[in-house]
Amino acid sequence: MDEAAGLARGLTEPEAPARDRPDRTSDTRERIVALALKVFAERGFDGAKTREIAHRADVNLGLIKYYFDTKEGLWKAAVDRAFEELRQGLQDVLGDSGQIVGRDGLEQAIRGYVRFVADHPEFGRLMQDESKRDGTRMRWLVEQHVRPLYDEIRNGIEPLQERGLLPPMPAASFHYFLVGAAGAPFIQRPEFQRLTGLDPTSKDFVEAHADALVRLLLGPESA
Repeated sequence: MDEAAGLARGLTEPEAPARDRPDRTSDTRERIVALALKVFAERGFDGAKTREIAHRADVNLGLIKYYFDTKEGLWKAAVDRAFEELRQGLQDVLGDSGQIVGRDGLEQAIRGYVRFVADHPEFGRLMQDESKRDGTRMRWLVEQHVRPLYDEIRNGIEPLQERGLLPPMPAASFHYFLVGAAGAPFIQRPEFQRLTGLDPTSKDFVEAHADALVRLLLGPESA
């Protein structure tokens, strides 16, 4: 049975328990989105099945159609949720403005990002999977979420570089050094543990990794 048929059948299945009825629940949608993010990260968009997501979220399959209309609608909701959590995590370290101001702000943003991807490796896996394909989802992802963060980083580093407070480096290189290096130990956790014998999710390693990335990207304070 294909995905469309599965969704249609889900709409005709027996009524969901009261906890799963769309007009009587406050957390069902969020539960579906959270599980969807994990499944999309594990299997990629094409490999992910809405029936599996519904099963893992313990909800009626028809609720996916009700809340998200299509599989792509669910994928977008999962990505939106991931970036909302990222922005909230950065705001927690940057303050109410959420803006990267000065070298200290940039350092806190780097540390906040490392901590986020350590806690949410599924975020990095999903981003890796989608970024290697030139398709409509990748383009939506860039314009909706990645470009605004890239522009904020660029606007944060270029004035500091002009004042000699950061090493000269293209904003694009800074962005991809940050994204690639920050998440690698957590996204590739099995390989990392096999190679090093370390647990990348331990607080000591996460903080040491953040320290190393700050030194790598920002250089000494007298740069």
